[in-house]
Amino acid sequence: MPELHKDALSSITARWNKVEETVELVVDGTPVPAIVNKKRNVGISPFAHRFPQSSVDEWLAGYRDPELRGATMELAPGELELTVCPYDADILCGTFAIWLARTDDRVIWHGPHWAGDVIAAEILGREDLVTPEGNGDPLTWFPPKLEFSASEYDAAMDSVQHIIEAHPWSAFPLKPPSRLTRMMIRLQGDRDSN
Repeated sequence: MPELHKDALSSITARWNKVEETVELVVDGTPVPAIVNKKRNVGISPFAHRFPQSSVDEWLAGYRDPELRGATMELAPGELELTVCPYDADILCGTFAIWLARTDDRVIWHGPHWAGDVIAAEILGREDLVTPEGNGDPLTWFPPKLEFSASEYDAAMDSVQHIIEAHPWSAFPLKPPSRLTRMMIRLQGDRDSN
């Protein structure tokens, strides 16, 4: 889990998650989906094979330039989805997001929030859909601000691009593995590492 230290920069890299078939960003040694969701039962990196490659390319462009939007047009420029719905990446399913700011030598993630909550509440006429509360909400543990060296951040985005190219997309998006299949793969991986 990232530790905040005054004036300390966080590290950022990228890795291939073969179970989820996705590129994950790793902040201070922890994959971002694991930071957002400690139980690992919802939310996935937006750089997943189960989504169209054009959407993944748009997400990556948004991560590189805060003036661009991600693949979801409901987001404002500079608003990035850290994890998306693992089934369809629909913002209404629960999208954990941050705001991205850049200076010449720093990249800053700040203001973690649930994107799409207000939209979902308005569309469905349900105020109970607005930001979850309590110990199960990542807003209670996700750092309010993470700063990266701009050169390291750009290298991590280049790494995302290289990993995407090393694991080409099929012509048609794959159906995501069932929850049971993911659990079996994860269990097998745990046994292999012991």
